[in-house]
Amino acid sequence: MTWGTSYFPTRGDAHKYFRSMGYFSFQVDNKITDGDIHIGKPKLREGETCHLMADHGGSQRWFITENK
Repeated sequence: MTWGTSYFPTRGDAHKYFRSMGYFSFQVDNKITDGDIHIGKPKLREGETCHLMADHGGSQRWFITENK
């Protein structure tokens, strides 16, 4: 199973992702400050791997795959 996370490799990717949904830059910055979204690589549990995938607005976002 693979799922998207709230982690983006850069602030610019977070802005691109949310801009495509009508958010303004300050709203995205607030989401980062509030901890709703994160910049950087997600922490993984045993048996998980993460990879970057293209997403909304030309952004990249971290996805996690559970390896069974």
